[in-house]
Amino acid sequence: MLILGAKGMLGHDLAEEFKEYDPVLWDKEECDITNETKTLELILELSPEIIINAAAYTNVDGAEDDQEIADSINHMAVKYISQAAKKVGAVLIHISTEYVFDGENHNGYNEEYSPQPLSVYGQTKFAGEQVLVDSRCKYYLVRTSWLYGKAPQKGKPRGKNFIDTIIEKANSGGELKVVNDQFGRPTFAKDLAQQIHYLIKNKLDFGIYHITNNGQASWYELAKYALQVKGIDVKIKPCQTGDFIVKAARPKYSILNNSKLPELRNWQQAVKEYLK
Repeated sequence: MLILGAKGMLGHDLAEEFKEYDPVLWDKEECDITNETKTLELILELSPEIIINAAAYTNVDGAEDDQEIADSINHMAVKYISQAAKKVGAVLIHISTEYVFDGENHNGYNEEYSPQPLSVYGQTKFAGEQVLVDSRCKYYLVRTSWLYGKAPQKGKPRGKNFIDTIIEKANSGGELKVVNDQFGRPTFAKDLAQQIHYLIKNKLDFGIYHITNNGQASWYELAKYALQVKGIDVKIKPCQTGDFIVKAARPKYSILNNSKLPELRNWQQAVKEYLK
């Protein structure tokens, strides 16, 4: 087994979840996935039976300025990896995002719903999905959302996930303003890694799967619950997306519906464990 993006937040939990497989852990120092020749050469030499691609450019606003870099990691690199996977006969698990959707559907998005991304980040991730499907390798395309985990979130401006950022700001004092008009399914990286293991272990049909914790929340509701669990008493005020200046458009209802897998625990239970 090969895990790409192994030093990232999800990569850390994947390495832990699959330790019985004795996985090979690569990050950009071991394999620059934007280099087609090197990527093919290294994967062909290793010839793994399973590849999990957890590498991604995840700075949503940064992608608006760094379009070429975002595309090279989220799109072109997926093409190289999937080509290599097909050559060695490996099963490829590729991680994508709710940002491939426009967020206009209040009822959320099933696995086969047609993507319509709003931002460069979402567009590059969708382009990566398309080359994966076109490669005709054996793949699981896993979409997830609002991910948080114990390891640092590489690629983010602060290197922290949303929950950790909110707690840090709350501890520094002052009133918090958090968006209350974007809705999604907060997902614990540990739970995502376990469900990916379930996919592989049970040899489910190849295709698209949505994996998130159960239930939904706004960013405000998530922040309020996290502070409650930590026992931090601070004034937190709901606000609108328009109150903040951001470069990239965000989907309003970025809710991924799971119609194929057993449901995971609800997001509140997962957040409580994370903050223990």
